[in-house]
Amino acid sequence: MRSITIAPDRRAELKARHREAILDAADSLIRERGKPQFSVDELAERADVSRRTVFNHFASLDDVIMTTCTRLLNVVVNEFRAATTATPAGDGTLVALFNEITSAVRAIDLPTVVAYLWGVLAADAESARTPHALGDVFTRATEQLSVEIADRNHAIDDLEVAILVSSVMNGVAVVSGHWIARTGGTLDDSSRIVWDELLDRAIGSIRAGYSTA
Repeated sequence: MRSITIAPDRRAELKARHREAILDAADSLIRERGKPQFSVDELAERADVSRRTVFNHFASLDDVIMTTCTRLLNVVVNEFRAATTATPAGDGTLVALFNEITSAVRAIDLPTVVAYLWGVLAADAESARTPHALGDVFTRATEQLSVEIADRNHAIDDLEVAILVSSVMNGVAVVSGHWIARTGGTLDDSSRIVWDELLDRAIGSIRAGYSTA
């Protein structure tokens, strides 16, 4: 009797659908409960997959939560992509690329995203998640941005692009931590002014560098 097999494309589509269902379920549970506290069984039931399927895609619940946060930050990456596309093309230099990236960062509503991420990552004081977890989320997004920006800027060495993007994004991660410490992650006019001030200082420091020459 001939065995029935699933075509590779169909299998890949099914895996992607399961992964998204798990992340959607995690996001739904977080928003309902106001914190990332749920079991693997609860997550699997909400996603309509088996417990084994969850662990086929993610190493742990922390991995699910971090990936959920990263996916939210990827929405910002998409906004970043749209902002850079709308920016007039530069002259192909690192200076022009820096201006393009920082203009896009300023145009995005990062405080709203950072406040949500912080609320998720700091919600469980007994977990292994720490303030550094926010930086970890930015690191994941930085890797994706570096590749995409390098693909659009063939005149600039990939290493230079990666260094520039990581410098800006790490600066944003540092700004996020200081902003949380000063405002508690509240979203109002005064906290947004603090954000803008901190971001301006970070961009200014990165632009100027630390050379005495």
